[in-house]
Amino acid sequence: MVSNIPTLLTIFRIVMGPAIAGLVLWGATLLHADRFVAGLIFGLALFLFLLAAATDWLDGWAARKLDAVTPLGAALDHAADKVLITCALIALAYAALPLELVAASVLILGRDVAVAGLREGVSAQGRSLPVSRLGKWKAAAEMCGVAAFLAFQTAALLGQSAALVLGLYWGARLLLWAAAALALISGAQYAAALLRRT
Repeated sequence: MVSNIPTLLTIFRIVMGPAIAGLVLWGATLLHADRFVAGLIFGLALFLFLLAAATDWLDGWAARKLDAVTPLGAALDHAADKVLITCALIALAYAALPLELVAASVLILGRDVAVAGLREGVSAQGRSLPVSRLGKWKAAAEMCGVAAFLAFQTAALLGQSAALVLGLYWGARLLLWAAAALALISGAQYAAALLRRT
């Protein structure tokens, strides 16, 4: 049973993706009706997102510690990251992100779809496409960017100081655009690596 802990943590992260998206969409419907309640809902979405993001590190650590590293676990772990980020970004793009950050989100998610296609094609040939260092930096930047934007929404709706709200907003912008830039660069690296092997 203990050896199942890493998989359960990964499944928790998968479940949290749609749950957080639902909270974001729910909070957005209350923006003009009850800003305080909307702020509490965005705050709950932020808390759950941070908790889910923490399991990204925790499940890998637990799998190594318990000697429970499996191909299925590794595949689920990768899928869980994508579910969490995709659900959060799509909900935010629909409900709260300014147009420029919607564009950054499209670049991030478009790259993820393209790289997933490359991985599937490579896998069909019996090969693998390992995660690059830039890919890991991209994942960290997008996680932090989504968290910063949720924190910005929460702080703004709950009437926090203008300096805090502005700092969180600019932090979210910088992080999401950094993630978009890293997405494009790392995507190009994956494509180049694949072409070198053919």
